[in-house]
Amino acid sequence: MATDVKELSRRIFEEIWNKQNLSAADEIIASNFVDHDPQSSVQGLEGYKQFVRYYLTAFPDSHFTVEDEISEGQW
Repeated sequence: MATDVKELSRRIFEEIWNKQNLSAADEIIASNFVDHDPQSSVQGLEGYKQFVRYYLTAFPDSHFTVEDEISEGQW
């Protein structure tokens, strides 16, 4: 499993969201995941997968493009 934050971030967007490969979340997303977005209450790996399913059902043609990334120490 990758430990680089940028690589993990890109994998989330490319594999889970763009390729709609929810099984990749088993490798990438922690089982105790908590989304701190005040608009949602997503918790745990299964909660994350359900959120992705709902979103992709509503927006099946969505595609994310990461143009720039900044990680700790790159200010």
